[in-house]
Amino acid sequence: MKTPALVFLTAVFTAQAADFQLHSFERIQLTDRYYSEGINAADIDGDGYVDAIHGPFWFEGPEFKTKKLIYQAAPQNREGYANNFFSWPYDFNKDGLVDVLTAGFPGTPAFVYQNPGKEGHEAPWPKHQVFEWVSNESPHFTNLVGDAVPELVCTRDGYFGYVEINPANGLEPWNFYPISERIAPERFGHGLGVGDVNGDGRLDVLMKDGWFEQPEDLTQGLWKLHKATFAPRGGAEMFAYDVDGDGDNDVITSLAAHEFGLSWHEQTPQGFKEHLIMGERASQNRYGVLFSELHSVQLADVDGDGLQDIVTGKTYWSHHKKSPLWDAGAVVYWFKLVRGKDGVDWLPMKADGESGIGRQLIIEDVNGDKLPDILAGGMVGAHVLLHRVQKVSEAEWKAAQPTPLTAEERAALVAKEKTQADAVESVPGALEGEALAASIKASAGAVKPQNMKNFRDGRWSGGAQFLWTGGKAGDHIEITLNVPEAAEHTLETVLTRAPDFAIVQFTLDGKDLGSPVDLYAAKVTTTEVLKHSLGQITAGPHQLVIRITGTNPAAKKNRYVGLDYVRLIKSR
Repeated sequence: MKTPALVFLTAVFTAQAADFQLHSFERIQLTDRYYSEGINAADIDGDGYVDAIHGPFWFEGPEFKTKKLIYQAAPQNREGYANNFFSWPYDFNKDGLVDVLTAGFPGTPAFVYQNPGKEGHEAPWPKHQVFEWVSNESPHFTNLVGDAVPELVCTRDGYFGYVEINPANGLEPWNFYPISERIAPERFGHGLGVGDVNGDGRLDVLMKDGWFEQPEDLTQGLWKLHKATFAPRGGAEMFAYDVDGDGDNDVITSLAAHEFGLSWHEQTPQGFKEHLIMGERASQNRYGVLFSELHSVQLADVDGDGLQDIVTGKTYWSHHKKSPLWDAGAVVYWFKLVRGKDGVDWLPMKADGESGIGRQLIIEDVNGDKLPDILAGGMVGAHVLLHRVQKVSEAEWKAAQPTPLTAEERAALVAKEKTQADAVESVPGALEGEALAASIKASAGAVKPQNMKNFRDGRWSGGAQFLWTGGKAGDHIEITLNVPEAAEHTLETVLTRAPDFAIVQFTLDGKDLGSPVDLYAAKVTTTEVLKHSLGQITAGPHQLVIRITGTNPAAKKNRYVGLDYVRLIKSR
């Protein structure tokens, strides 16, 4: 275990004249092993100190040097994924002790580990399955409907909804209440939030394609969906917050959990207007900051100025070596919100360069000094970043301020990025769409290679795809996949989304693979990596069919289909 480190001074000028402060974060490593993508904090043993919760352990505050068991678990394989993604503390059986709710790999159950009290803290806690299927990767445990207890906001079987704690016994199975039609991904959905979007005093549910309005009467059934394009693929937690101080709530979201992007969407009478904070290129950020894999985002008033800042970071190895900049630094940043006469600015402040984040980031004062601290856990282990403040001179403060790019610096960055974009890497082992185009059989229309290097809102393996045009509902194309060895396999695909693209269904050897995929998006971009478990398949040729089933009501009716690549991966 590494020793604590004091890193990355960041500067803030407080409201009092001539009061200059530097903010820094002292890194305390809880473990360097991979146990979980999540972390949380609560007073587990009732001693008045906040403890840290990470995977199978809780760490005694305020020093966090002693770890105690919640359940038995070995360190997880960093080439795979942990079976614990999220943890939330709460007294579920109302005995005065803080229990721990966990959600694991998407599509697996939620469990409550019952706190046995001090006498039982040397042994595993009693385990209770309370819900059988938490699908998405950004669930929220919060008081959604305004009653006396929180709810677990998540997706299940393609439905957005919430899970209510069993009112008779919180350790017995809970009930799920859908709020949407079956429009969510069955598993691995990204981007979910809770906030009052329309200012009616009731919390709404946000997702990448819009928001669900909470009705006054919860018994009325499904919630009204207001469509909006907040993110092409979805990122992490989403928030409704008045960024610009004009009296209505805007929307804050990361754009792609395993790629790039962070934005705030200004609420206007004409709809939501996107303001990019950080994109896929350093030149898109006013200060030249760039990192990928923003798989968790939180809001907190880090510097005490009364405005909510954004806290996020790199979910190091979120897709192992598949994500762009996967081997870049495991950073944690907070973006200071500044409102001025020229509008809104977000000052990037680096809090740490080694801890990174997982799929759950927690901001909480863990040592009672009234400063928000940062807790993160993931592939590189788990850490507490203790917040420190130091008064400094005006000169020291100015020297620590982030500096916007000059016109010359931005031009140099753009030129460098263009050179890099002209040499796009291919995904190892992929069957590239552009290479497959000539051999594809189409029931109607034409399939041709297409260069995608000029499209900046997605990432195409090899910088190209095939484009199928001239198809209509019911038409299909066939791709022959040659399997070299009989074994269990997973099929990975990446397609293109665009304003005039179709809804398609994948079929292998006559069997549907999952649900139809809607390829509509307001901008030309790529899907996330779509995964289909094929189970045991034989060696030799297999027929992969892509069939057009329809179009999104918002899409132009061209019914195009674009395939970046397909890849077969043999299960271990």
